Amino acid sequence: VQLEFPKIAHFYFDSYRDYFWVVHSQGVSFRSAVSTIWRDMTLLNSGIFNIYEIDDIGSSPEYFWIRSGDELFPFDPFSGTSAIREEAMLENNFIRWGNSSNGIAGENMDLFWYSIEGDWEISLGHILPNGKRGHVISNKNGVEVTATMQMEDSNGNLWIGTNEGYVIKGWTNSSRLTMIPIGLLTDNILEAYVDAEENWWFADSRFKRTGQISSFNNYYQSNHTPFITKWDEPNNQWTYYYPNESIVIENTDINSILRIGSTMYFGTMSGLLYHDLYNREWNIINATNGLNDSAVWDMIEHDGSIYVATSNGINEVSIINHHVIPKSDDRFEELIRVNIYDMEADSQNIYLASDAGLLQLSWEGTEINTLSKRVFKKIRLKEKNILGTDGFLWSIYDKDEEEYISPNVQNFDMCGSFLWSSNGIQVTLTDTSTSRSWDYGKDDGIPGNKIYGVNCDENWVWFLTNKGVAYYNWSRYH
Repeated sequence: VQLEFPKIAHFYFDSYRDYFWVVHSQGVSFRSAVSTIWRDMTLLNSGIFNIYEIDDIGSSPEYFWIRSGDELFPFDPFSGTSAIREEAMLENNFIRWGNSSNGIAGENMDLFWYSIEGDWEISLGHILPNGKRGHVISNKNGVEVTATMQMEDSNGNLWIGTNEGYVIKGWTNSSRLTMIPIGLLTDNILEAYVDAEENWWFADSRFKRTGQISSFNNYYQSNHTPFITKWDEPNNQWTYYYPNESIVIENTDINSILRIGSTMYFGTMSGLLYHDLYNREWNIINATNGLNDSAVWDMIEHDGSIYVATSNGINEVSIINHHVIPKSDDRFEELIRVNIYDMEADSQNIYLASDAGLLQLSWEGTEINTLSKRVFKKIRLKEKNILGTDGFLWSIYDKDEEEYISPNVQNFDMCGSFLWSSNGIQVTLTDTSTSRSWDYGKDDGIPGNKIYGVNCDENWVWFLTNKGVAYYNWSRYH
């Protein structure tokens, strides 16, 4: 079921008639499971004056029901109009209520006698801000979720929802609960990469966020928390990769991601971590076996090799045997003391954002050209220019020829003539052909209060935040 309603409070499937019902900020809508048309229900003459009085919704053999406080209001399920209360109350005991945190399913939950597998703990019950009794469930990583609703299915399974997207499963005859991983299990997402098979790869880099290196054996990371998440978008399947899968995983800060064939590459603070997707084996290339430095910031594939940007220049790594290729032509010798932050490439050149400026190096030659002395942290290559940000967004056309574009830009991407830029709090879309612009923030659906990254393609834009990832089908509106 595809829903495009704003601020959904209740969603309910009426199994008596195979109807869907939705309570949202603009009213109550319903439709048949075999229809694509939503109809609006009227509250006229029902005794309910607005949708904010609706506490729960449900159905019985002949009626659709709304609960408001202690009162029940029946409706004709086919027309959506108010029904005769006296006749409908004969089915009072046959009402099947929905499973919404705003309804009966979210009231007075008691998990006192339950425990959760793994490193999760359930607090004692307390009163939540909405006045209902609830439990805070936390783990050693500082993640806290609140149980918001519970339901029992026909097989005796107990399902508990939370305010952070986690789902908990149990059994009515057992006191053991299991946290079911669905979606992203970490809040901070700094890296997102989509491969050729439409798999999305998500990861965090605590070093980029805080300047502190993260490892799985410290307070900030546990064996029960994945450091890499894969989302198979076509099949909507999630796979999680944990730091205790291999002893070579020393660091869980992921600075860059790349896929070549059946191998995934992850740039970390302890080297180039790579993973065979077929046999799920992990290996690493670091300073002890050839890299100039173990801090890997970016990667580019070219002509059978991976070019790795480190804190001390560039290394070339073979995708055949994963050995660092000796610098026989000394192409990168002059960069040995240069910190490379970002890379872009075309068929002729590789472009480097570094602490020595914006550099250009031919794939065939050894001469390094300085296109700008500005220290860019991110660059994007366009047909006739290069965009880069050093806190301000600039366009570099040729050597020493640059144009100031806009201030306070931490991250950006460009698709066609449209520029997406972020100052870390909100995002601005600019049509560079008309100079029109639109601002997007938390009120528009971007989660969290920190925006780490923004990337786009011709149809979608995705925002990386401290509360996960949000997607926006921007091509439908611009």
